[in-house]
Amino acid sequence: MAELLLGLDGGGSRTRAVVATRDGTVLGTGDAGSSNHQAVGFEPAVRALDEAVAAAWVASGIVPKVTGAETMFDAACLGLAGVDRTADRDLIAGWASERHLARRLAIVNDAELVLAAGTEQGWGVALIAGTGSICLGRMPDGAIARAGGWGWRLGDEGSGYDVGSRALRLATQTADGRAGAGSLLRAVLAHWSLDMPEQLLPRAYREGVSPAEVARLAVAVVRLADAGDEPARGILRDAGAELARHVETVAGRLRLTSPPLALGGGLLRTSAVLREATLSALSLTPAQVRVVDDPALGAVAIARRLLDGALETSLPPV
Repeated sequence: MAELLLGLDGGGSRTRAVVATRDGTVLGTGDAGSSNHQAVGFEPAVRALDEAVAAAWVASGIVPKVTGAETMFDAACLGLAGVDRTADRDLIAGWASERHLARRLAIVNDAELVLAAGTEQGWGVALIAGTGSICLGRMPDGAIARAGGWGWRLGDEGSGYDVGSRALRLATQTADGRAGAGSLLRAVLAHWSLDMPEQLLPRAYREGVSPAEVARLAVAVVRLADAGDEPARGILRDAGAELARHVETVAGRLRLTSPPLALGGGLLRTSAVLREATLSALSLTPAQVRVVDDPALGAVAIARRLLDGALETSLPPV
């Protein structure tokens, strides 16, 4: 059987797995919910990983080759939001070991995937704005710097959660008469199937409202901004300025004056208004800008480097 690679992109809203051959040919893909264990907990996170990998296997048409201790994949790269510390990686490595997932394994932050898929040489700056936000930079010599990635309680400026939160605040200010964003208020109420502003209070504070649920309000903001609504465009301009600050900070720490810039995350991918706001707020001029539509393909590229010996496994063999 041909050597098989697994590339996996796990974010705050979606997990995507790709089964591919060594030459990068995609055999099957699978999707599941959030695998950010910091946001949803460890058991729901690994359940999403299991579901995405299983769906990719089914789509590939290949029978998994696990017999006893034989591994499913020759190499795998898991790019996961919320995996930044050794303790985080050890948790995921334990799951991978139990599943006999791969002969060679790399577990990295999901920003690494955007950098791998969106830059020609694997160095530059990667900026993600999805449910959360993070920026990662790498020099040609391997030196790295990052900004953001602190999660919804401590940061995530410019993210879907941030945009959704800003929309809620502006909606309630409008309900009070302190702001004039009537279209945004109506859009927020419609998104949550509410009839009147007073219903926002119990809806927003009810038990079980997740950061991803708040982040999904960004869809309504993007739709209004695309239609020219000024309050919605103002929210995205502010978010873009925050994201630009991430890039400037990382580039400054690495002394990169004109780096390649890769953009990823569902919000940045889908909102031209946010991308334009982010780029216009930059004081530096990127050498190139590339939008990464499928970061899981970056994970496949990293897995291939593992198999080729161009990259050391980031963890002990599992």
